[in-house]
Amino acid sequence: MIALRADLHTHTLASGHAFGTVKEMVAEAAARGLDMIAITDHAPAMPGSCQSIYFSNLGAVPRRIGDIAVLRGCEANVLDLDASLDLPARILKRLDWVIASLHNNVLYPRIGADYTAAYLALAENPYVDMIGHPDSPEYPFDMERVIPALAAAGKAVELNEHHAFDLAPQNTENARRIAGLCARHGAFVAVDSDAHSCWDLGRGERALAMLEEMNFPEKLVLNASPQRVLDFIKSKKPGWSF
Repeated sequence: MIALRADLHTHTLASGHAFGTVKEMVAEAAARGLDMIAITDHAPAMPGSCQSIYFSNLGAVPRRIGDIAVLRGCEANVLDLDASLDLPARILKRLDWVIASLHNNVLYPRIGADYTAAYLALAENPYVDMIGHPDSPEYPFDMERVIPALAAAGKAVELNEHHAFDLAPQNTENARRIAGLCARHGAFVAVDSDAHSCWDLGRGERALAMLEEMNFPEKLVLNASPQRVLDFIKSKKPGWSF
C-alpha cells in the first residue's frame, strides 16, 4: 500500500477563497499523521489572492513547526501560451516549492486551442517544481509529447484528488492516462489534496486507489516519503538546504 507522508498543495486564507490559517493547516497535518506540508497559496493573478510581498515574506513561516516540515511555496498562475507566470523569478527562486497551474479564471480556455506549447514551456522553466492538476479537459495538450518532456526536465506531475475526481469523468480519464505515461517515462507524481480548508487536507484516497490498481511504482510517488521530497528539491536547487 502506498501511504502519503506529505501534502504538497494546500491553501490558506491568503489565497482569498480558502478557509484556514497556516497554523490550522499545520495542526491538521499533524493530526492526520503527515510529516510534511507545502503552503502553496495562489499567486497574485488569481482574483482575490495575495500580492507578491506575501511570497517575499514567507521566511516568516518556520520550516519546522512541531513535528511537521513546512515548505514555503506558491501556486503560480500560467498567464499565456508562452507559460509566463505571475510571480517574478527573484521571488520564485527563493521559494521551496513552486506549482504552476492553468486556471480558467486567469487564462480563459479557448475552444479548439491546444496548450501543448504552454506545458512544454513549463518543462523548461527552472523555477517550476510541479505541474498542478494537468487533467483539465479545458486545456488539452499532447500528453505523449509533454509527459516525457516533464520527466526529462525533472518536474513532478500532480494527481489532484479534488480536480481529478470531483469535477468531471474526463478529468479522471485524463488523470489515469497521465499517470500511465508518468510510469512509462519515469516521472514523479505527487498525490495532493489541493485543500482549501483543514477538512480536506491530506486527502488522496481515490488517486491512491487508482495508482494501486495500475500497479504504479511506489518509488515514483514523490510524497510517499518526506525525504524523497527533500532530495528532489535539493537535486533541482543547488545550495538549497532545509
